[in-house]
Amino acid sequence: MNKAMKWIDEVRGSDSLREVARRTNLNQATLNRQVNLDMLTFETVRDVSRAYGRSVLADLIALEHLTESDAGIEGIGRALAAATDEQLVVEIGKRLDVTPSSLLWDAPVSDAVDRAENVTRMEDHRRTELDDDRAVASEHSDDRGEDGDYDA
Repeated sequence: MNKAMKWIDEVRGSDSLREVARRTNLNQATLNRQVNLDMLTFETVRDVSRAYGRSVLADLIALEHLTESDAGIEGIGRALAAATDEQLVVEIGKRLDVTPSSLLWDAPVSDAVDRAENVTRMEDHRRTELDDDRAVASEHSDDRGEDGDYDA
């Protein structure tokens, strides 16, 4: 199996090549020919990637239409290796939205991540659930009639 066929099989899942052609507005014969000759064009890879919600850049690199250098990502690994521990910690702090004055700053990274997730989740728990009987009762306390029952 050639590289193009492996890639298209991974991308399309259970879709037929006819369905891939339809979703990408490509001629089915053209798509079949490109796959069989292991010569997917740049445009075909781009269109298929977009149609299936994939990273166009990653797919173009995987099929050797672009190199990591073309995409400007070849140096990421080297940059990370060259970064000092302090630079890495500062960047992680930025990404976790933790400043040096925060209590999370001196915590182990795993604790800081857990605590940061809990802080984010707390916002969701502050909202009153409408299906909570007490919340519904307190929201509608003004709807009570003189007899204390709820008016319809």
